[in-house]
Amino acid sequence: MEFDVVGDGKINVIFLHGWGAGKNSFLWLKDYLTNAKLHFASLDGFDGTPPPKDVTIADYAKRLRQYIEDNHLQSVFLVGHSFGGRIAIEYCAYYHVDGLILVDSAGIKPKFSFKKSWSVLKYKLTKRLIKIGLVKKQALEKFGSSDYKNASDEMKKVFLSAVNYDQTKLLSKIRVSTLIVWGNEDKETPRYMAKKLNKKIKNSELVVLDGGHFSFLNEPYRFYKVIDYFIKTKVGEEL
Repeated sequence: MEFDVVGDGKINVIFLHGWGAGKNSFLWLKDYLTNAKLHFASLDGFDGTPPPKDVTIADYAKRLRQYIEDNHLQSVFLVGHSFGGRIAIEYCAYYHVDGLILVDSAGIKPKFSFKKSWSVLKYKLTKRLIKIGLVKKQALEKFGSSDYKNASDEMKKVFLSAVNYDQTKLLSKIRVSTLIVWGNEDKETPRYMAKKLNKKIKNSELVVLDGGHFSFLNEPYRFYKVIDYFIKTKVGEEL
């Protein structure tokens, strides 16, 4: 896990990007949050970094913990988008930070979908047919999301481990003040997931932006103002 660090403020804001993205998705905020020390992560396996040796969300959280400890960071706020939100949830369930910001975050088990269940059934059936030699291995290529298909073999393991991990039970362990930011047209992590996060994380508030899964890029200035206000109310100064 590598970081680009900008600024020298007393407040440390760590940005964890989503799957298929990188540090640049948040890097534009360096021109706005000028009184904080900003840490833009390149998660293992992204931005050209080597894939992780371990594949679980807990492993990513442990590496984040190591980074915070090694650099003696105080007054830490975590900002996690999508896959990065999974890591932030895992971290805050076990370790202390001063504030958590979840942006169109993954981590909630999707509602039952007949279409998805049928797709899983066909996938399992296809694998069996391949095993007994009735179908060629290439038949599996039509299954899976674009994120999965575009991933390397190593990162496919990370992807599968993450999407099959329901973090709902961890939410009640999060005690830190939490801001949940969501796009009203998000199809990847639908809005019912935001409502569930808001309900399960006791000290949380929900702000809805006009946009999709990358709502923070759809309404960048409003996103900046929202997180600026959230952090300011926790530390007593504007960034």
